[in-house]
Amino acid sequence: MDESSSIRRNGRRDFLVAAAASCVAGAAWAEPAPWKPAQPLRLVVTYPPGGGADVLARAMTDALGRKLGQTVVVENRAGAGGMIGTAAVFRAQPDGYTLLWGNTDTMAMAPHLYREINYVPEEFVAVAPVVGLGFVMTGRATLEARTFPELVELARKRQLSFASWGNGSPGHVGSEMFKDKAGIPSILNVPYRGTAPACQALLAGQVDVMYLPTPLWLAFRDQIQTYAIAAPARYAQLKDVPTMAELGVPVDMDVWQGLFAPPKTPAAVADAIHKAVADVVADPALRKRFAELGGVPLDGSRADFARSIPAERKRWGEAMAAANVKPQD
Repeated sequence: MDESSSIRRNGRRDFLVAAAASCVAGAAWAEPAPWKPAQPLRLVVTYPPGGGADVLARAMTDALGRKLGQTVVVENRAGAGGMIGTAAVFRAQPDGYTLLWGNTDTMAMAPHLYREINYVPEEFVAVAPVVGLGFVMTGRATLEARTFPELVELARKRQLSFASWGNGSPGHVGSEMFKDKAGIPSILNVPYRGTAPACQALLAGQVDVMYLPTPLWLAFRDQIQTYAIAAPARYAQLKDVPTMAELGVPVDMDVWQGLFAPPKTPAAVADAIHKAVADVVADPALRKRFAELGGVPLDGSRADFARSIPAERKRWGEAMAAANVKPQD
């Protein structure tokens, strides 16, 4: 073999080696394909069917399933003010197939309400904010008080029973805030396993008063008495309902709900679900449906959502301390 032939052959070999190395390097730096679920997803709602959280979650699951290409199944895991379902998702596999319909109760309030909780809010992967909602102060149809000032006056005269959806829930904490801000001697907190059973007790006249989530207020407003909304400003869907602050009792109970994934869920999985949720929430049809249910659509990046939670925890901690709400065992 002559020298020129050897050079050509060696040169061709070097070129092929370099080309192969280039392909490997290109593959290593290529943008990974977005995660797509290969089986149905489970969305854990931490309250019973029919409550405000459940209604809002179900309003978006069909559209989210279509966007992801897989069914999203709602699983209601109620109990302990939402902590049972939250803890179940905390222990779930971080594969994107089990998600939490998280909320202010479990992520921002529970750390102030209980000396020990069996999950770590900061370790959840924040996926996407979805919807905000408010609470309306309502009374059973036969309650003597017909206006908010009359309700305050009545509560100062005798102890009223106040339905909540569990010790430490916004309904419970809000009742203590009402007591503190209005100068009421005492109230009787009557805990239920969710907003739906608490609402049924109110409709049946078994309790005097309750904060109804805006979706349930819209559904049952003709069967109860409406006093005021516990929000910093009136809601567009409830423009005729005054705020408690307007009537001299400044209580702000606006809350949010959104999606969380178990700790250590890969960023690619969380990003894919966030994009699907953001697309669904941006759809005018769902925004209209949320408005009909008394909800306010939320949007924002995963990072913004994660950063908002410590701020919410601080807000509720200060409000609860001011209302003298003590941690429970």
